[in-house]
Amino acid sequence: MKFARQHLLVVDDNPVNVELLLDVLDDHGFDNAHGLSDSRRVLEHCRAQRPDLILLDIRMPHLDGYAVMEALVAAFGDAAPPVIVLTAQIDDETRRRAQRMGVRDFITKPFKYDDVIQRILNALELEHRYQLRTRQAHSFEDLAEKRWQDLDQLSRTDTITQLPNRRAMTQALQSASDACAPTGLLFIAIDQLDEVVRFHGYATADKLMFHVSRQLNERLDDAATLGMWGGSELLVMLPEARLEKLINQAFRLVECFDQDQTLGDLLLPLNVRIGISSTNEPFDPERLVHMAALALPQQNGPLRVQSYNEELETLQRQRLHLQQSIRGATERGEMCLAFQPKISLADGQVLGAEALLRWDHPTLGRVSPAEFIPLAEASGDILAIGEWVIEQALAHIVDWREKGLLDDRFHIAVNVAARQLAKRDFAERLLETIKARGVPPRFFSLEVTESGLLSDIQNARAQLARLAEFNIAVAIDDFGTGQSSLAYIKTLPFSTLKIDRAFVMDLEDMEVDRHLALAITRLAHGVGCDVVAEGIETKAQADYLRSIGCEAAQGYYYARPLPAEEFQTWCEQHSARLSSTNVLEPSWPTTSSTAYANGSTN
Repeated sequence: MKFARQHLLVVDDNPVNVELLLDVLDDHGFDNAHGLSDSRRVLEHCRAQRPDLILLDIRMPHLDGYAVMEALVAAFGDAAPPVIVLTAQIDDETRRRAQRMGVRDFITKPFKYDDVIQRILNALELEHRYQLRTRQAHSFEDLAEKRWQDLDQLSRTDTITQLPNRRAMTQALQSASDACAPTGLLFIAIDQLDEVVRFHGYATADKLMFHVSRQLNERLDDAATLGMWGGSELLVMLPEARLEKLINQAFRLVECFDQDQTLGDLLLPLNVRIGISSTNEPFDPERLVHMAALALPQQNGPLRVQSYNEELETLQRQRLHLQQSIRGATERGEMCLAFQPKISLADGQVLGAEALLRWDHPTLGRVSPAEFIPLAEASGDILAIGEWVIEQALAHIVDWREKGLLDDRFHIAVNVAARQLAKRDFAERLLETIKARGVPPRFFSLEVTESGLLSDIQNARAQLARLAEFNIAVAIDDFGTGQSSLAYIKTLPFSTLKIDRAFVMDLEDMEVDRHLALAITRLAHGVGCDVVAEGIETKAQADYLRSIGCEAAQGYYYARPLPAEEFQTWCEQHSARLSSTNVLEPSWPTTSSTAYANGSTN
């Protein structure tokens, strides 16, 4: 029989009833049935071996059936054995009370044995199904719990490196903060990964990051935790706040990048920068990470490791304030143009001027272009500012032409940022603006840097070729300080090379600088270009450049960058002095360049 081995317990204060039921159960194949006449022993029996079903009398001395059921529920909870009530009294109140306590069925006295057996079988079948469903439910719960744990682990794991991801690292930091544990952070920025993507694809870049993460992990102490923070940024969490130890650990990690990374047959160069922060106090995880990120050395700078200090944050806040203030600065009248003359080294005549942007902040005062130009380029504000500069330069050209200040050789040169040149319609919009102003193209020219050209060489070539059709002259600014390439010198339509001040400042003392200036001049002449040297500060520098055939010069030896009104006056005075003396000397009072460090020619 299906339920022959089920453990049944008969509880009745009348031993005769117990024996009768046990005999009936035995006759029907139940060989694991037991009986009790003392209800006080039920709980003890159940604890020794839990019955699969209890046949329980209601009216008993000491503990009635209700008290027994309450004791079973208190002891076993939801796992209490199922109960069939034995009673001679089956009034509505008895039935309702028993049902509220969860009984499965009722057997009335005197017993009808076939009815008793069927009700027992029904109750056992029901209990069997219940237990089966319970086991299945528990199995599903266990499976769901394991699946949840797996998903939770996946949600905290970087899929490429298998390292803890940002979520996991943030949780680890929060736990350390809650425990008031000393904590140090190394914020690792890996440079040049985008170049790996560009030349070798994302699959190679992913393998490289996996390779790098393994190398870094091998150099970390067991107590350290390495995790991913961004696509090319990692975070190391150490239970250590002593700066000396953190710096030593950072330099150990930097050593991983002293040589190219070997990946199969590839040798891939990567650079790394590490910022450090630490604390002995409870901390905000986001703040501690931000401090380490602020400490990151500048890209392509001399430092590879740097620790956080308040001055770094002050500088960063100033940069942010500047970046926010740049937008709308031209509309608020805070920006203007200054003009630095370009002088012919052959006859001293003014050939033109370079238009240089100046920003007078209402609270910070004069802001160096070296500070705000990169910020404007990074934010994209350089596009609007660049258009404003072109409009202003053209307006001054129109004004000076009307005043007869400009001869046919005179031109105003405007610097163009890489993001401006990258726009596909840059040339067309510029030509439309020049035409709308009624300015002959010979009075206007552009200066572009090598980095601006090389960021998108194909588009730069197309834009400059379009401008060349209308005789817009183009000069390569700061030649030799970027990624110089004879290929672009050969193929790009430009008319002038500018020798950077880096090759001019030591001409009097350094023979190598004289050779470099000569080489650049000969190179320019060889491809049909003229040469402008910038940063001239002494007569000896000007004399040497004149002697090697350099056509033009600009610098503090002649004039600092001047506001439009002063530039006009300077040109008139310079022209008058040339006519009267016919000598190639500066006609503006010379001043050491350091006096105008905040208003340099760039």
